[in-house]
Order: sequence, then C-alpha cells, then structure tokens
Amino acid sequence: MFSALYFALICCIFLVMGVDLSQFNLPLIALGTMFAVSFVGAIFFYMKAMEHGPLGLSFLFFSAGMLLPIAFGIVVYNEPAPWNKAVGLVLLFIAFFVSTRGGKAETNKLSRTWVKYVIASSVGNGLIGVTFKLFNSIASDEAANEFMFLSFGQAMLIALAIGAVLLWKNKGSLSHFKAWPFLLVVLGAAITTAGGNYLMVVLSMEVSALVQFPVINGALVITSIVTSRLVFKEQVTARHLQTIAVGLAAIVLLSV
Repeated sequence: MFSALYFALICCIFLVMGVDLSQFNLPLIALGTMFAVSFVGAIFFYMKAMEHGPLGLSFLFFSAGMLLPIAFGIVVYNEPAPWNKAVGLVLLFIAFFVSTRGGKAETNKLSRTWVKYVIASSVGNGLIGVTFKLFNSIASDEAANEFMFLSFGQAMLIALAIGAVLLWKNKGSLSHFKAWPFLLVVLGAAITTAGGNYLMVVLSMEVSALVQFPVINGALVITSIVTSRLVFKEQVTARHLQTIAVGLAAIVLLSV
C-alpha cells in the first residue's frame, strides 16, 4: 500500500511535468506494463529479502540484476563485451556463493528464504533495465514523461491490488498512514524515484548499458552498505565482509 501511494504521487509529478496523450500507443503501453510488473516485483521481493538478511548484502545482489540489461545490450545492440566484464561477472557469482555458505558453526550462513527472495528481486531489477533499453527501440526521449506516467500508473494499480489482498488476508491496518513522518517518507520516495527513473530512461538513450547500470548500481551498493552499518547498526560478520569486498570488486570491474 505504501508503494501504491507513492506510485500515485509519481504519476502526479509527471502530470505536472506534462503528459502528451498523443504519444500513447500499444507498444508504449505494453512496455509500461513490463516495467510495472518488474518494478513492483523487484520492490516486493527486495523488501522480503531485507526481512531475512542484511540490507548491505541484499542490495549488493539486488544490484546484480544489472547483468540482465548488460547481456541484453550485448546480444541485441551488439555492445562490446571486454574481458573485465566477464571477470566481474565471475566475481559476482563467487560473492553470492560465499554469502550463502556457513562458517564452522553455520553462524554466518544466510537462509534459503533470503536466497530465493534476493534472486527474485535481482531478476525484477534486471528486467527494469531491459525495459529502459527496449524504450530506445520504440520511442524517443520526448516520450520519456509519457512512458514513466504509464509505467507507474500501472504499477500503482498492481501494488494497490496486492496490498488490498494482503490487508484482507492478514486483517491489517492502515492507521500508520496518518503519521506525518510516514507521509514525508512517501513524498521522499516519490520525488527520488520519479527523478531517478526519468534520468535512467534518458541516459539509456545516450550511454551504453555496460557503463550506465554498473556505475549507478555500484554507487547505490556502497551507499546501502554504509547505511546498513551506520544508520541501522546491522552486524557485519567476517563472511559478510568477504562477500562485500568481492562484490564491490565485481562492481568496479563491471564499471570500468
């Protein structure tokens, strides 16, 4: 329901920026549906992953979904695939393997539930990147507002439906929606998500996926790791530190 609310605000932001209805067509609507399903799925499974594992590691592998648009760019758009990208990919797999193995007492091992959720969120995140690349094939940057409006409008409807089902099933409450700090978080999420995704669409038409997605996700991984330690005071084990080190090395190789 939180997602549905801030998706609605995002739609309002793009309406204020200007939406040209004449830009709407079946391919753009279909691509918006793909974005919406991917975005809602990525957020839902990422939140579930954070319930079962640390924020830093969850976001590290959530960001690994960038491999999907990178592979898509190589296969469909014949973008180059230098050796460092292959090494970075191998390191990401090593980091994931290390994160899911336990120590002598199995105290550092992350649950299988976390693994399932983080993989699902990573795939959803990757498909979002693929939609940005597909946008190049069916529209121009003049239709970026319209694409974002269609995408988040459909995402709002999907999130609203899922939220309503979960509220009914779990007999939940929306009383916390009345708290002003919650509304500030909704507003902040709407502004940053709208701005960030609009820039991603525009950049996808100007920058190679091999550069765009690794650099952006690399910066976000570092931010999430710092935030998890300093703000949320999450404990970081030696095995988690090894995973983060290998994962960041992979991000760097994929970014250069």
